[in-house]
Amino acid sequence: EPATRTVTVARSLEVDTARRRQPRITMMPTASARGGMGLGCRHRLQARSAPTTGQASSSKPITRQNGSGSVRRRGVSKATPRQAAASMVTEETLVFTDGRGNSSLTESEIRDFGFTKVGKPVPHGIPMSDVLDSIPKVAFEKDDREAYKSLALTLVACAASQVLIAMVPNWLLPVAWAVAGTAFTGFFVLAHDCGHRSFHTSKTVEDVIGTLLMAPLIYPFEAWRFKHAQHHAKTNMLVEDTAWHPVVVEEMEEMPAFIRGATKTILGTPIKFLASILHWVKWHFDLSLYKKTEKPKVATSIAACAIFAAVCWPLLVAHTGWFGFLKHYVMPWLGFHFWLSMFTLVHHTSPHIPFKAKDVWDPVQAQLGGTVHCTYPKWIEVLCFDINVHVPHHLSPRIPHYRLRLAYDAIKAKYGEYCNEAKWGVKLMSMLVRQPHIYDEETNYVSFREHDARRA
Repeated sequence: EPATRTVTVARSLEVDTARRRQPRITMMPTASARGGMGLGCRHRLQARSAPTTGQASSSKPITRQNGSGSVRRRGVSKATPRQAAASMVTEETLVFTDGRGNSSLTESEIRDFGFTKVGKPVPHGIPMSDVLDSIPKVAFEKDDREAYKSLALTLVACAASQVLIAMVPNWLLPVAWAVAGTAFTGFFVLAHDCGHRSFHTSKTVEDVIGTLLMAPLIYPFEAWRFKHAQHHAKTNMLVEDTAWHPVVVEEMEEMPAFIRGATKTILGTPIKFLASILHWVKWHFDLSLYKKTEKPKVATSIAACAIFAAVCWPLLVAHTGWFGFLKHYVMPWLGFHFWLSMFTLVHHTSPHIPFKAKDVWDPVQAQLGGTVHCTYPKWIEVLCFDINVHVPHHLSPRIPHYRLRLAYDAIKAKYGEYCNEAKWGVKLMSMLVRQPHIYDEETNYVSFREHDARRA
């Protein structure tokens, strides 16, 4: 049985006068009606006034529900004088449980993951219609002028990045490649909106623009559109989600030694942030993966990519040489895949966010509680058209990118307690590399290192 962490809530002995009556909130899980993987988990809030100046902080046991349904009580230690003197303000500690009662996160642990907020588990059975009703109708309206403005921005950004690559000295090329890779990602994001029918009022325009924007990325638009629809229909559903899902133990055990080693190398190191290349190869060029009615459109998209490569690649090599091909195309293309891999992982991955088997999967739990809102530097959000505002997009892919923030504000007003928010940076990327590797029913994930230790 997994060990239950003891959560210590440090309170200051001296509290600023304006904060004396600030309540202390302790989130305590009660017995779930449905048990397992966060289903039906409820919380009750206990508020107790902070001690006034001169009073010693009190400690009471925190009652937690463990995985078997029994109750454990663990004492909470008092703050030491050194801890009390370290700060004049009250530090609140969030206790989070994944619904199994086997894990909890303190504020410091949340920060270590790269998150700024961890939401409560979404109760099972909330109707999707109720959540969508919280979003104003204007958020679903498409505006062709906004669409063309976004298209102009991404074209100008890509052109400017190519000029930058041509002008900077070689030692500054990594900076230029970072800008160009991000600009290239804008191509994909707008084509992504075309695939979701959230870009333009004309489906024909969306098909044409989507195909033309993805062709330079050698990404077949229709092939991606069909497979990406499955990701939205089965978000964070174990095995069924086509974007990514953790390795299943049975798969790991059956892998030949070489494949097992390659899997660990790719998913357990920073190479993980280019793993979308493998996904691109696997899913988007094999016509046997598509229905008979889908194959003509998929073939057309593949042909568009082939035409671009056949025409533009030789021209680029002829005018700039092979090094020019590398610096003007290959490196920005790799930068695009870095962001594609990053966004895919960040949006749905954390030790506290479970993948679930089909028989217990719940759409609102997956789309609301299993999707992460992440903050990036502003220039990245602008060039990538707010793809990071991902919660409303998963609740309804028909929301245009230029209305995602409006929709998210409305969602937070009613369902903010369930929202997960992160800040992109070293901590977040480190967590994604080190921890979420193999699916585990009890703890959501185990790392490759933990799995190997269990086998030893």
